[in-house]
Amino acid sequence: MLVSLLVYRFIQYSSVSYPMTTPFHLFSLPYLPLKQVLDNIGPETLIILSLCSLRSKSIVVSYRGPSKNVQLKLHFGSKGSLEGSYGSGESIRTYMQLTVEQTGKLTMDETLETVRIGSFEKVPVKMDYNFMKGKHIKTYWEDRMTGLAAIGDYGREIFNRDIYEVRIGEKQAEDDHRRAAEWVKNSQGTIQSLNCNFKPKVNEDLDFILENFNYTKQLCLSVEPSEHYSPAELPNFQIDTLDVFYGFWIEQEHLLKMNCKTVTLCYSKLTNQDCNVFLKHWLAGGCSKVKDLSVGVSELIDYQIVFDGVDFVERESDLERVFVDDDGTDYTIMGGFDVKQSNVTATITRQSSSHFWMIVW
Repeated sequence: MLVSLLVYRFIQYSSVSYPMTTPFHLFSLPYLPLKQVLDNIGPETLIILSLCSLRSKSIVVSYRGPSKNVQLKLHFGSKGSLEGSYGSGESIRTYMQLTVEQTGKLTMDETLETVRIGSFEKVPVKMDYNFMKGKHIKTYWEDRMTGLAAIGDYGREIFNRDIYEVRIGEKQAEDDHRRAAEWVKNSQGTIQSLNCNFKPKVNEDLDFILENFNYTKQLCLSVEPSEHYSPAELPNFQIDTLDVFYGFWIEQEHLLKMNCKTVTLCYSKLTNQDCNVFLKHWLAGGCSKVKDLSVGVSELIDYQIVFDGVDFVERESDLERVFVDDDGTDYTIMGGFDVKQSNVTATITRQSSSHFWMIVW
């Protein structure tokens, strides 16, 4: 089935006419027509092609072109998959490439094709499709975490790039998060983005994640620790983007360390006084990278407290300005309060009575 799908994609995208008595005429194409084909088949088909033979894998690994312009995401958790995405803004496309299942899910009478993935020979695979995941290749392993590590390394080899984002989901076994952290450390050292969505059994589960994954650009936490949680060590807030959904544990000292371009804190217990302290901190040159700060506070916004001791200009309510975020999304800002710091201006909006939203122009 893998080969037949490859033949179909080759016919679909190739502008070179060859008699197709064998699917592997692809490998005898001159370099330029071959590169033209690979440029147009897309990353999904590159994965399929790489699994057909060692020769096809060698061609894919050595290829350089637009079909490799992807961000790779590795999901540790119940989803268990390698994903890729390409494009930007509204045109971004995400697709599933490889998923991991345990061999115990196979029926006794089910016989599958096998492929080589990294150092693992005869890995059972089959093509699958469903509405949520789209078309992808299922791989079967005795041990799920071994499989996830293997497809992560395989994706890095095929696309000549590191995994961009690691996603941490619910544990299937007690040592899953530890093994995921070890894989990142041993395979590439750092990741640019860490996305977590799981229910911690104890607060130490979240501490472990924050202390053992070296993320450099983005942290997204949809993890709800206990009511009185406080991180054992100060997390890395020197990144581009920080999203914390359950932000009730964020305190003023954490807020003042968030030197990120974009910060979104939901369900925080921060107060008007905390916002005032942050604003003065920013005016003094602190958190200079901030461009978009949105904080859900624990009380209604009181601008007298927020601007206490701060020089500001209140803009007319019908003054319309457009803010464009990092994703290219436009937001129309009406009125607000402008605060000046050297050569930049921050606007504190009046869009919501329960959110402190600060935009730096």
